[in-house]
Amino acid sequence: MSESMFERKGRSLPFAAEIAALGVVFGDIGTSPLYAFRQGLLAIGPTTFTQADVLGFLSLITWAIILSVTIKYVLLVLRADNDGEGGILALLTLLDLQRSAVGGRMWLLVAGLIGAAMLIGDGVLTPAMSVLSAIEGLEVVAPALDHWIVAATVLVIAGVFLSQQAGTEKIGALYGPIMLLWFVSLGGIGIYGIFQAPEVLFAAAPRHGINLLIGHPMIAGAILGATFLAITGGEALYADLGHFGRPVITRAWLCVAMPALLLNYYGQGATVLHDRVAVRNPFYDLSPDIIDLPLLILAAAATVIASQAIITGVFSLAKQAIELGYLPPMRVRYTSEHNDQHIYIGRLNWLLMLACLAVVVSFGSSDRLASAYGIAVAMAMVSTTILFVAYVKRSWNWPLPALILLAGGLAMIDVSFALANLTKLHDGGWLPLMIAGVVLLVMVSWRRGLEGLGIQQRRFTEPLDEFIARPRPPGTATSERTAIFLSRAGAMTPVALSRLSSLLNVRFSKVVIVSVWIASRPRVGVDDRVRVTALDPDHVRVDLRFGYMQQIDVPAVLDPALHAQGVDPDDSVYLIGHERIVPPDEIRAVRDVLAHIFAFLARNAERSVDRFGLPRPRTIEIGYPVRL
Repeated sequence: MSESMFERKGRSLPFAAEIAALGVVFGDIGTSPLYAFRQGLLAIGPTTFTQADVLGFLSLITWAIILSVTIKYVLLVLRADNDGEGGILALLTLLDLQRSAVGGRMWLLVAGLIGAAMLIGDGVLTPAMSVLSAIEGLEVVAPALDHWIVAATVLVIAGVFLSQQAGTEKIGALYGPIMLLWFVSLGGIGIYGIFQAPEVLFAAAPRHGINLLIGHPMIAGAILGATFLAITGGEALYADLGHFGRPVITRAWLCVAMPALLLNYYGQGATVLHDRVAVRNPFYDLSPDIIDLPLLILAAAATVIASQAIITGVFSLAKQAIELGYLPPMRVRYTSEHNDQHIYIGRLNWLLMLACLAVVVSFGSSDRLASAYGIAVAMAMVSTTILFVAYVKRSWNWPLPALILLAGGLAMIDVSFALANLTKLHDGGWLPLMIAGVVLLVMVSWRRGLEGLGIQQRRFTEPLDEFIARPRPPGTATSERTAIFLSRAGAMTPVALSRLSSLLNVRFSKVVIVSVWIASRPRVGVDDRVRVTALDPDHVRVDLRFGYMQQIDVPAVLDPALHAQGVDPDDSVYLIGHERIVPPDEIRAVRDVLAHIFAFLARNAERSVDRFGLPRPRTIEIGYPVRL
């Protein structure tokens, strides 16, 4: 297991790592108290709930946090890392599903892609839900201003997205201390509330939650759906594993985040038992009036951090999907000189912003938005469980009874929450599924299109050794400059080289054929990055390997290898093929629809000259049509 970012920088400030983790990993789940408990009471009945109902719902929240977050993610899933990196695509690569998947492995691949699509879709709803619920504190703090809630939310969310292009490295240093203050405040006001009705502590017994579900069978799904809101963000513990490592995340969760969350939920429960009117907004009614305004400001800051965390998480997930061949290339800008995980994807940022603002304006309140919130994360958690069990079976060598017990236990938790959230479909739950469906359609179309493109390209060319062995025909023009061709498959002749030779009868004194390969691990070390093979005195093949989390700068890695071969990189010319995808004229089957989508995506994808950092003045693109 590789070391985390903070472990690589040094071990002298372990507490600083935990504080930083609070600002990156726990933003989403840390802001759940703003809305989760209130939604549970609304599901049970805001005017008819009893003390037993409050204890029951607190019990469900308690054991959801213990079973789903602490046991599943902290104790189990965090151990399934890919060279220190986590996330659903890390599991996918650990199982080698991105290479070839048939039969049962195909279904594992589908589960992984569905989970990834759900998490990208969650990037639309999380900022809307968290910021909107924080700003709604105006209803308690300043009721005369409650009509400005939506407008203020729009301004805050727009500011978050607009600030992404500046990067978060400098301001990100404040996230940890702010979230530490947030969690301390959660725990502090929670303790204050518990003293009003100490009997809420009895909710720790699981029988109260079981009795609640048995006593309200007709709304059990709605109650479980509201319970799940308390653990949304649990997936971030695994997705952000590479930032801090398992020990840091575990300590931050067990010592700070989890106790603070539980204390706050119990404090809210005590508040509504003491004063039933507090059901309007139990989070803000829990605190003393004198700190309502500072708490509102702190809550807004915490939700901004939570939004920032989910946005950067979506960027990171999209970057992985791009390099693994499941999303079209998009311009990725690195906003930090020290950390390659600080990235900005402009197109994705604007799409997320527009969709998020539309959600806020359409739903208008966190109560209405809660009906749509949670489904995407619940489905992603199911996907993670499926892949994790497959990974345990493959890598941990557990006996079959233990594996069955693990699969059954995790499935019982995740499937229950997923089914409960599906009851929200008619009331806005279709929205995250629709967003995820669009993302999944793009993923499938792009992957299938790349496979079809590879098949068609082989018709334009021939094996590289045959091309080299063929004698040059009379009258062949030879350029004295070294030509560097990018090839999708190192064993085949690049289409651009084949076209120049066959159509223009042009050859080069020195030809370098470069293939860029993306490894199934996040980072490739310097020693494994370049492999040079001299095919003959005039032809050199270079294979470059990058991890799916690394920045791809071909000249920076290639130039030293060319110098070693006696080639001056600054005097070389890059020649790359650029395919113009021609979809079928008629749509007769699903594959034709996918081909049209792929053609559209290919026209708007980032070009190889930009993606690989090629020098524009010395790069020539050779276009040719490819009919799918």
